[in-house]
Amino acid sequence: MNNLYVLIILLAIWNCKSNTHSPITVSGKAYFVATNGNDNNPGTFEEPWKTWQKAFLMTGAGDTVYIRGGTYYANTSDSYGVYLSGKNGKPNEPVCIFNYPGEKPVLDCSPITTVKNNIGLFLNNCSYFHLRGLTVTGVSQHNMNNEANGIGIRGGSNHILEQCISHNNEGPGFWIVGVDSIKVIQCDAYDNFDRSTADYSGGQADGFVFAFASQSSYTYVKECRSWFNSDDGFDTWENEGIVVFDACWAFNNGRGDGDGGGFKLGQTSLPPMQKPQRILKNCMAFYNKYIGYNQNNGNVEMIFYNNIAYMNDDSGYSIAQYNNKIVTRNNITHKNKVRDYFKKENNDHNSWNPSTNVTVTDSDFISTDTTGVSGSRLSDGKLPETRFLKLSNNSDLIDAGVDVGLPFTGNAPDLGPFYTY
Repeated sequence: MNNLYVLIILLAIWNCKSNTHSPITVSGKAYFVATNGNDNNPGTFEEPWKTWQKAFLMTGAGDTVYIRGGTYYANTSDSYGVYLSGKNGKPNEPVCIFNYPGEKPVLDCSPITTVKNNIGLFLNNCSYFHLRGLTVTGVSQHNMNNEANGIGIRGGSNHILEQCISHNNEGPGFWIVGVDSIKVIQCDAYDNFDRSTADYSGGQADGFVFAFASQSSYTYVKECRSWFNSDDGFDTWENEGIVVFDACWAFNNGRGDGDGGGFKLGQTSLPPMQKPQRILKNCMAFYNKYIGYNQNNGNVEMIFYNNIAYMNDDSGYSIAQYNNKIVTRNNITHKNKVRDYFKKENNDHNSWNPSTNVTVTDSDFISTDTTGVSGSRLSDGKLPETRFLKLSNNSDLIDAGVDVGLPFTGNAPDLGPFYTY
């Protein structure tokens, strides 16, 4: 065993132990996948496996797989690039499938030719998986009656998706259905377009779908981006649980006949719980074809803190349905093409409240140029640094907010998702 192999094992264990969400004790093994590997190999650093499918099948609780950079191609005769059902990690020993440090593995599913519901990477009723740094692309419908998804998770619980990308699929980028607990951190979905949907072209390819979850479920989405998808950016259809969007960006969605909203927050069917079930903070919705933030028959309590809606082709905010408590504070709306709709109660310190005594103009921002918003992330996975919609030093939106428990500098919080230094 050479020194490099020992180092990689230590890196694998450290990365699985040091994720930012909870301490993890790793008792399993480290395996490797490479484009020049062979599935008959033992999966060591010197003799890696070749396919993602082999890695997902062979890895157990506490184990870590590192997938080397390069393009991997799905099997033409399968309807899945990766399919796994009923496999579970453990609370302190998840199954970790990571990109090799500094490298980008891509699963290209364009070879799939089956006329079925095709999915690039699919976890069915699995639990305690941590996926990091994986890219899935090229999943096709092949038929007007079929669906296609990039990364799909159905059932199960306690997953982490981190720095994963799903793009150029003919259906939703991320399709998360009936999952009890999941964290989606610094992931991107873009250019997903369902060209062959039976009712109309482009009506189903959201960037992220978090659907059909129970009231006990919890979904946390942090620093994710969704853009140039044919339908909505983020969709919580029939999600009866708690969903938190933290510093997420939805922009330029609605390329086909789909709705093209930024954040779609319903519908729900069960009686609402007596606590917030949709929480949005520090988010941006801009240049979408439809509403930036849409209640969409989400009959639940909601919280909106320090968000911005800019240049959407419909309302920036449409969150006035039902009699549930909806709290809106420190938000900005600017240049959306249709009037906004809010509840009057718990609605204060926003750019539209007369008592806030501000007027929003382009001069409030350092830049209204979107250059860089879809660019590369920082080395640690954080959103790219841009000047877009950050407040200029002379803006009256600075210190115009109220303390809602989020970080701020100065005498009071600023309006919008960025605070001045």
